[in-house]
Amino acid sequence: MKFSKKSKLALAILLIIATVLLIANFVVSNLLSKKVADLLMNQKIENHQVSIGKTKFSLFDRSLVFKEIHFTPSDSAMIKLKDPSPDLNALHKISISRLKLRGIHLFPLIFSKNIIVEQLIIDDPLYQRFSNNKQTEPAKKSKKINLDSISIKGIGGFELDRIKVSNLKFQVVEIENNKITFENKPMSFGFSGFKLEDTGDQVFKLSAVDDIFEISSIKVDFPKEKYSFSLDKIHFNFMENTMLIKNLSYVPLIDKAKLANTYRFNKEVYTIDLEEMRIFKLDLQKLIENKGVFMDSIQISGSTIDIYKDKRKPFDESKRPEYPQNLLKKTKTPILIPKISINKSKFFYEERLENKDLLMKVSMHELNINIHNVTSIKAYREQPVIIDMNAQVMNKAPLDLHMVLPLKDDEHTFTFKGELGASHMKYYDSAIIPAVGLKVLNGELQHMAFDATANDYSSTGTMTMLYSDLEAEVFKHKNNDRNGFLSWGVNRVVHKSNPGKNGKIREVMMNFDRVSYKGFGNVLWKTLQSGIVNTITPFGKSAEKEEGKKEKHEKKEKKKKNK
Repeated sequence: MKFSKKSKLALAILLIIATVLLIANFVVSNLLSKKVADLLMNQKIENHQVSIGKTKFSLFDRSLVFKEIHFTPSDSAMIKLKDPSPDLNALHKISISRLKLRGIHLFPLIFSKNIIVEQLIIDDPLYQRFSNNKQTEPAKKSKKINLDSISIKGIGGFELDRIKVSNLKFQVVEIENNKITFENKPMSFGFSGFKLEDTGDQVFKLSAVDDIFEISSIKVDFPKEKYSFSLDKIHFNFMENTMLIKNLSYVPLIDKAKLANTYRFNKEVYTIDLEEMRIFKLDLQKLIENKGVFMDSIQISGSTIDIYKDKRKPFDESKRPEYPQNLLKKTKTPILIPKISINKSKFFYEERLENKDLLMKVSMHELNINIHNVTSIKAYREQPVIIDMNAQVMNKAPLDLHMVLPLKDDEHTFTFKGELGASHMKYYDSAIIPAVGLKVLNGELQHMAFDATANDYSSTGTMTMLYSDLEAEVFKHKNNDRNGFLSWGVNRVVHKSNPGKNGKIREVMMNFDRVSYKGFGNVLWKTLQSGIVNTITPFGKSAEKEEGKKEKHEKKEKKKKNK
């Protein structure tokens, strides 16, 4: 087959163009690879160093690929971390098998050092945090990041449209024995990018490329903790500073009873599902710059919280749980959240008790909570945290609760009061039978009102519980068999109604001495439990009896003084 002169000429031109492109690709690949590699290698980061295994550039799709990128602690820093020191409490290592910059704009890069990239693809990133648990002194505070003043040498600007991450993995490593104390299963996700705008003298301001930032379908498993975290979507609007989180879930990877059985102590097992959480006026810049947590409000809708404990396990008596207000007082991070609202939610609490086959169960439906003035900032701690809650206890009786938790440094007494509405008393059997061995056969609760104060050591208050026609059975402590003799005795001596036959309403005392290794919820429940016991039993502490004792004591003291 013979080619015409024109065909030969066209073929020659094509070969020349292909050759030029190949040469250009090789030259530009080496040039860009060297420039970017030098840029990364020349960034001086304290206690760390950067290495790159291989770089490759493709002129055809304007992509630059780096393989085997490692951001590692220096040997001297690792040695220093092994000895407890206030100067260093952690080191970081990042390894990436492949990093691809796709869609690089060449002319801005070559002529103005302005890096514009359409997509960043990160494959198999591994982040490791090395820590020393033996550190006895607090480490120096980490330097705060200023997003309006980021110094990067050697570039004229940066813009990245999209980011895609595959198989991201986190690990926390105890340096003394090189033991992994935390890790997750790899996760993959994508989100919109960011840009660095030059403000002069190679100082840049970080901002979002789009007004909307969104990540979808995140799932992280924590095999060591045996929990899984997932959410459908995080949506942040930079114009309005609002964040939306959809279908957040934190659940055990195995059956909750089996997970509780793996613990040494009777630690809580949590199952948490949130349909929707909205955060309004979030100051994202302060959050990223490590300057504190500031927002107008949080609104949570459709949440379900389930807590399970195996009380057959011993208590961890070394624990000293803090009340919520004390945690805020001691928190060094500035926090200001004027309001947190939880709406249309559910709460379930279950305990497996020793020598009992039945679970103690408490539930709250239609749960609504408003929390005001959640803050650690002293100027705002002049006002207390105020909590207002209403719910349907056991999905039957309306409960209203009001709490005032002081935040002033010299105030340590908090208050709580509330009311429980009418219901059949047998509705509470799933809580009462396993806990105290008492089954209500009959009885109507008309109303319960309580008012109490508490501090770090004890609680006290009053309760008025109106009920009628109480009849109960007693079950043996070590099993669920009915105790006929005690059942007969109980029904002979308990107050069957309040008011009684004389028509007089009994107001009783509530008292509880806090157990130091138990928390806030235990104080609330045990205080109320003391009021219920004092109301029903014939030897309970009534307000009238306590007032009589007080008067007798005052008379004795007066006589002593007159002698």
